[in-house]
Amino acid sequence: MARQEKLSPEVIGEMYNQLTDSRADAFGGNLHVGYWTDDYDEAPVAQATDHLTDLVAERLEVVPGERVLDVGSGTGRPAVRIAVARDVHVTGVTLSEDQVRLAESRPEAGRGQGHAGFQLADAMWLPFDDDSFDAAYAIESLAHMENPAAALGEIARVLRPGGRFVVGEWYLLGPLAADDAADLEIFSRAFDVHFLPTVDEFYEEMDRAGLKIEIFHDIWANISRSFRLVGEILPASAARLGGEFGERLIACGETYRRFGEIPQVSYALFTAVRH
Repeated sequence: MARQEKLSPEVIGEMYNQLTDSRADAFGGNLHVGYWTDDYDEAPVAQATDHLTDLVAERLEVVPGERVLDVGSGTGRPAVRIAVARDVHVTGVTLSEDQVRLAESRPEAGRGQGHAGFQLADAMWLPFDDDSFDAAYAIESLAHMENPAAALGEIARVLRPGGRFVVGEWYLLGPLAADDAADLEIFSRAFDVHFLPTVDEFYEEMDRAGLKIEIFHDIWANISRSFRLVGEILPASAARLGGEFGERLIACGETYRRFGEIPQVSYALFTAVRH
């Protein structure tokens, strides 16, 4: 499902400039959901979010010395974790200047194997040559893109033939009830979500871009705890931020929690290969 209202990359970047600190604090330095093995897993949120990063890294199947693209690199924590663990170089792109500064301040930032570099760039117009990367990943960033089809095309262009692309993203299981659709719209406006497809729609968009999904793994049961945790910290974040954005967070705090309870919303890891 794509929203009709279109916001500029600058607006989305500013949103993340404001939200990064509060959500990263809640999620142990990451901006994405956590992964718990089961209901009895008592791992702290920082460990759970790192666990999701590790799952993405496994699916990339990279070897030392290869080049990896992080589309929507956030705080840079996932990129440096993958770079160090896999002995590869990760290039992260984001629309947020604050996120670039934060990521570049990490000790693991730099050139060469085992390091990560970061730059301000729009995924819909990537500033890289064709076949520049051996693998790529996007963790909860495609949903925020004004034109996800263009972004997928660009990712496919800069990925070498046979290179893997791993996506961690929300998707729809089917049509929404009226109340659920209203909750989703409020959530989408608050967090600038443009793209929440069904599985079939996602397969079609990836295929059109030249990316063939080989593995689909729904992990909703493992990540759903994240929505309750974020819902709990939003009111405090809103009070600290103040202004218009703080008001937006207050308005959507309860809706964020309800978003995680919408029966037709789920989350999966998609692993694709460039044709």
